[in-house]
Amino acid sequence: MVLSIKNIMSQLIKPNHESHYPKLSLIKNNDLLSAEQESLFDEIEKLKESSNITFISSVLEETTVPNGYIQRLGFTTVAGFNYDAVIGIPTNRQVTDIPNIHTSAWLTTSRGHYEHMIRKFIHEGVPSIFVGAEGSYHESIKIPRLNNITLAKSAAAVLSFSQEISSSLKYSIDPNKRLLYGESRSAMVAMGILALANSFNQEILFADLIAPCFPRKFELSDAMNLSRHIIHEPVSVVKLAGKVGLGRLLHYPSTIDLHPTSIASQVAIGPTLLSGEAGELAKFIDEESIIHITCFNDDFASMPSEWMKLFKNYKNVRITILDGSHLTIVDPETLYYLIARNKSFLQEYNDNPNKMNGQKIFDQAHLLV
Repeated sequence: MVLSIKNIMSQLIKPNHESHYPKLSLIKNNDLLSAEQESLFDEIEKLKESSNITFISSVLEETTVPNGYIQRLGFTTVAGFNYDAVIGIPTNRQVTDIPNIHTSAWLTTSRGHYEHMIRKFIHEGVPSIFVGAEGSYHESIKIPRLNNITLAKSAAAVLSFSQEISSSLKYSIDPNKRLLYGESRSAMVAMGILALANSFNQEILFADLIAPCFPRKFELSDAMNLSRHIIHEPVSVVKLAGKVGLGRLLHYPSTIDLHPTSIASQVAIGPTLLSGEAGELAKFIDEESIIHITCFNDDFASMPSEWMKLFKNYKNVRITILDGSHLTIVDPETLYYLIARNKSFLQEYNDNPNKMNGQKIFDQAHLLV
């Protein structure tokens, strides 16, 4: 049976009944018979089991960077998917043991842009746990699986690896608490991470998501709007070339993964991104969650009005619409504000962890830029 996250989660009840899944908090109201409840919980267990790690490589590469180090690994799950993974650990000025967990945008690797992000978090004293997309680990001897890729399964893989690494690096990384960062596909997967984290005994304290796409299913009528906005991307490239700097610009081509197994996997991922699953997952995010979402006014795929509908009753969610297109994700200013919100959250959390106010955190971030 193929797991349909929409069909299963839409029937989950609030966990005020005793069950052997006390942390399952994908909250919606429905009255079900206990046998049906058990069946649905079993489906969530199947998702967890399929994301269990069957193989994890030794460290493939270790790089010393200012204030820390980066390790590269690979792993395979029960479901048969292969994932590239990166750990970034600060060693001199670590300000928190709560790691930022994240995955990659569509068609990208852990190199280039994402290595720059991991280095930046290390510089700020924040550990990072990064998991690539399905098919991103190329050294595996297993033939990559290309079917039944869902955002929920991607989210489960990130959470499973995060759990594994926090256990082996318990002196550097908190066993349960997480920060969450995402861009494009990564921000879409983040909706699943937010919905499923408690089932993996993890708590997402704060999520910063940039340009999550397609909160509803892509329709033929959207094609013209999407093509109209795509024409803005070359303009963004020219603007970014002047802002990013030559060093980073030369490093950025490695962001794109041209390995055959990755390309095949990325093609397989495409339909999932257009399916509207990101929006369905978002419906099961706890209403107390602290989330900042950045969208750009020339990026039709982000559909900010749809996200606003989904999160209209969430007091700790802010959706900010900025000038730019989808590629404005890599604008240095986007990064500055992301780091500022990260700092603002940690300051507020360290001062008063029991009374967190998302709107206050977002306002204070502007004072730090």
